[in-house]
Amino acid sequence: MDIKIDIREIIELKDFELGWRFEKTHNFDISEREKSLINPVSEMESKRLTKIIDYFENENVLRDNYTQSDWISANAENDEKIERFRKVLEIALEKCNEELFLTWHRTITIKTTKEIFIKYWSDFLYSSSDDVTIISEKTNWVIFYRHFEVANIWKRINLNE
Repeated sequence: MDIKIDIREIIELKDFELGWRFEKTHNFDISEREKSLINPVSEMESKRLTKIIDYFENENVLRDNYTQSDWISANAENDEKIERFRKVLEIALEKCNEELFLTWHRTITIKTTKEIFIKYWSDFLYSSSDDVTIISEKTNWVIFYRHFEVANIWKRINLNE
């Protein structure tokens, strides 16, 4: 199953509820080109996408066709820990070359590239506040991030071969 968005429903990052996370005042390193690869969608499109993503949040659905990792530390308290989780993501998603969706809840969803997500994961995922589902556009993998700084990665079984 491929997840598609209506490109007419992409909104500007400056109008996105969490867009401040990618402003120069918060993130000095992100370039305008990189920001252009972060595509928030409208509330209506987010609600539509959430219906699809909800299906993959059901462990019974995942269990037959996916393998899961243990819960992994996704701590962002210092550069060393940020880099450690970045490496985990790079290795786990190495064979996956597709864009992804992040959804915080029914009305807040973005589409971006795997590279942007991995590079800036600590701006996308905030401890103590964010419970986020990240899913690839071809539904080859799903990541569940929890606000207590752990993540669980599910990969389609045929990707592990």
